Amino acid sequence: MRKVFEPVIFYGDPHGDWQPLLDEIDEKTDTVFIMGDLAEAKRHPEHLDSAREALRMLISKGIRVRFIVGNHDTDTDAIHALVFEEFREMLLECQVLTIGQSQFRVAGLGGVIRGKVWTGDDEPTFYSPADLMAVTPKHERFRGGLPRKQQGTIFPSSVATLAQRGTDILLTHEAPSCHPRGFGFIDDLSQSMGASLIVHGHHHVAYSDRLNNGVLVRGLGRAEVWKPNLTDMLSQQKMIMAGRDSLSQRWEVYDKLKDC
Repeated sequence: MRKVFEPVIFYGDPHGDWQPLLDEIDEKTDTVFIMGDLAEAKRHPEHLDSAREALRMLISKGIRVRFIVGNHDTDTDAIHALVFEEFREMLLECQVLTIGQSQFRVAGLGGVIRGKVWTGDDEPTFYSPADLMAVTPKHERFRGGLPRKQQGTIFPSSVATLAQRGTDILLTHEAPSCHPRGFGFIDDLSQSMGASLIVHGHHHVAYSDRLNNGVLVRGLGRAEVWKPNLTDMLSQQKMIMAGRDSLSQRWEVYDKLKDC
């Protein structure tokens, strides 16, 4: 029996602009995934109210909402409180959500790469939040935890934790390597998790691509609404990737036999 995927919307970084999303919501909408940067609170404090109103409206309609952390979501104390306290239950950080009867899995890795912690390529200065906390003076800690800005930073330990899980879709704020400012570790993570699709924000460019490992990539523009037919897309993608794996295995056998 064919799985039925509940209607899902992926929403590019709002930066305070929620109207495109609200215009697309209807009685069929089941889940909304937001790519981070809910507001630009430092320049536009009023964005906090618009984000709060939009999220509450979605909740009132019975829509499940999940978001990942963007680099602007730790800009001020107020936006930090909104994201990490008021709507904390909506955070999809280093977690995997299984959606309804379809059993499709969606994983989230929010935050950005910051050189003080890790460049994304070389050995990290701090492998985990605990490593950074160990050298952070008490007066630099935010509410007893990491400095506020670093609470929106990607640590290698988070990537390693997610790599032990499985998923169909990987949501990230940073981009994978197909973007000029992307990172190869996201490619590797998607492969380790068995993902078929990566959806990311941050760069505000709408595009589609495919990684060398076969994983589909969809970059979302600023406040862009994307309503894909995920059931068909992921089914086709799994067939393509299975074919690639089979072909790769055949070539490996051929390479071994030809040298015998």
